[in-house]
Amino acid sequence: MSRHLYTNSRSRRTGRTAGAAAAAVVLAAGLATALPATAHAAGKAEAAEVLIPAPDAFGAGPEKILATGRQGVLHREGGDYLWTNSYNSRTRVVTEIASVPENLLVGGHDEHNRATYTQQRADGGTDVVRVGIEDPAFNSTLKVPAGYLNLSYAGSWVLATVDRGDGTYEMRVARGGAASADPVVRLPAGATTDARPVVLGGQGSEVLIGYRLADGSPGYGILTAYDGRVKPLPVTGDASSFRITQMNVSWFSRNGDGGQGVRILPRSGTGTPKVVPLDIGSPDSEVTAFLVQDNVVWHEGLGGPLRLTPHAGVDTGRTLLPTVEFAQLRAEGYGDVLALGTDAHGRRAIHAFHQDGSGTVFDLVMREVPGVRTADGEIGALSLDRGRLRYVNSLVGKDTLHGKAVGTGLDPAEGARLADFPGLAAGRFADGTDEGLARLVADPATGKDTLVTGDDPEQPSEGLVLPGTGGRILDASPEFVLYEAGGRSYVVDTARDLVVRDQPAQGAVLDGDRLITSAPGRPGTVNVVDPRSGRATANHDLGVDCVPGELQRSGTLVYWSCASEDAAGVYDTATHRDYPAPVSGALLGDRFLAARDAAGELRLTALRPDGSTADLGTVTGVKQPAVGDGRGSTWTLDADAGKLAWVGTDDTVHVTAPQQAVSPLGVSHSTVPAASAGTWSAAWWLSKPAASWKVTLVRRSTGETVRTWTGEDTRGAVRVGWDGTSASGAPAPDGGYTWRLTAAPSDGSGADVTASGTLRVTTG
Repeated sequence: MSRHLYTNSRSRRTGRTAGAAAAAVVLAAGLATALPATAHAAGKAEAAEVLIPAPDAFGAGPEKILATGRQGVLHREGGDYLWTNSYNSRTRVVTEIASVPENLLVGGHDEHNRATYTQQRADGGTDVVRVGIEDPAFNSTLKVPAGYLNLSYAGSWVLATVDRGDGTYEMRVARGGAASADPVVRLPAGATTDARPVVLGGQGSEVLIGYRLADGSPGYGILTAYDGRVKPLPVTGDASSFRITQMNVSWFSRNGDGGQGVRILPRSGTGTPKVVPLDIGSPDSEVTAFLVQDNVVWHEGLGGPLRLTPHAGVDTGRTLLPTVEFAQLRAEGYGDVLALGTDAHGRRAIHAFHQDGSGTVFDLVMREVPGVRTADGEIGALSLDRGRLRYVNSLVGKDTLHGKAVGTGLDPAEGARLADFPGLAAGRFADGTDEGLARLVADPATGKDTLVTGDDPEQPSEGLVLPGTGGRILDASPEFVLYEAGGRSYVVDTARDLVVRDQPAQGAVLDGDRLITSAPGRPGTVNVVDPRSGRATANHDLGVDCVPGELQRSGTLVYWSCASEDAAGVYDTATHRDYPAPVSGALLGDRFLAARDAAGELRLTALRPDGSTADLGTVTGVKQPAVGDGRGSTWTLDADAGKLAWVGTDDTVHVTAPQQAVSPLGVSHSTVPAASAGTWSAAWWLSKPAASWKVTLVRRSTGETVRTWTGEDTRGAVRVGWDGTSASGAPAPDGGYTWRLTAAPSDGSGADVTASGTLRVTTG
């Protein structure tokens, strides 16, 4: 053994413990303290980090409308009383009534934006306490005398009954002074009231009330609260849903004069009400209706839609909310409606509906109701590839693969959400192919693993049935997937939908359009193979006498591990330098190594081009994996873009860049025809993402630029297709041409990459 850098010949440790011990000894010797949870390069003040919590399940949160005001709504979410105003939709906790039991709060509407509650006095009377939420100047207390029963409320007015002692009751308006000064409600001749007043609404100085007529049938009228006068309403037949606004009184009836519909009567009028028919679905359902100026806003029962039916004006019949839980009239002016319900997008919120200057009813969302977490998400697998994070979240027995763009610069940055896929286990998916995400699903006919690719879950590839079942994706490159199952490994050509290589399971990793594989008959040697032809194009001598069972690659670096021999290292195929490495629990990144130690922490080590190493710190707080060392389940890294992802104990995914020293952008391989007879298709695969690229085609005899192609934001491949014409559309002359590619790295690190070559054009 001449070149492996970690051995322990006295104790052949294998598995996670051996690897962790190796990492602790080789990578972190002398490290006295752990760095912050987000590891960073020495000298860098603070590493940028993207945090992505595991998606949790949320259900409808508790929400209760308690009262409304001219400028807001009093409501409750959980244990707090809240006020949300209608002028900027801000919510605050109403601490002034925090200690008041909810059953003592008075509902309804108050034009002065007051919260109202009652409290009993020692003398048997009741104090009606009003708290000005928008303006403390409206704070007041109305003292209701003892003997007043069944207090009922309409705006600023309090109605009660007094027992006459003969089995009948007298209705009074409590003004807060001496009982003798309180107006007695003067019902129509022969009409009586029960012990509990029937109060149906109020606006200004008038209150809608109900009573019993002399023949025992129900009667309704408008009470002038200052003096107790009552003006009867021309209500016939059954009636419900009484409302009063500044201009009108309305109610709903299924029969009587005019048939089924909402009756509308001017407050000052005594004639025949206008009848507005409603499209009712049931002959005996409860209908709740409100006037919003030229329109009737109504719902049938609870849980159905809140609908609009115009009775005048320019609006059209429509559904305002697919689902309504509560609705209440706010009676200022011509009327508007406050409703709690769910819109067509599933958002549950408090809405205010009013008619605007255009004559149509406008929906003001005052507050979206926060959901209540009903189940915690749990990250079960993750991958990271050139600016894309994928992670499996387990929620209520269902696994889903989510994705998020995390940027291609040196520092991660949260970007767009990627499409969701049905849940997959660790090793059953990988990013990195030209066709997008690669994933393994079960063939419904045979149960065998089937490889599908694509970033759109609705339009995946047709799928290639593979030889094994229950297998894993070990690696992915632009044109290939390395798959293992049943003790064998296979290279799948995704560009041609073929399995092009079948070999016993052994150390292997993809490197662009090549496969790096161990050589069982030649210990210490790894071969570089063309997967399509099987031809070996190169080999590397690791200088050890074991056959690696695990290989990883990043740029020119190759990680190798002989677990049975307790030996491992990193070999630079360009400089032939060696670096220390643990035998297990390690991942090779762009010029750095991450390894999990015995304590479950990630030790990070820089692998410098001169052969030296540097401590990059420790990542603490990594979630304990259910099985194994957590690679691909609780932590991973991007071999080509210098980033690390790990799952915290709270199932939040952290994405960070351990160091700013990354490899320069290069062309890993290309397919560029040397001749064209009318058409030319070329492709260059880059070692990491590029922010922009340019390809020029120059006629060598004249120096003229015949065509130019440009593009932006490519994760890996630059492709051009040429139809043999110049920029003007004329056929390009026969002869020699030079092509030149220039690409700028997305991470801003290093110079632009260039590549060039020649092309012979023939048209005859």
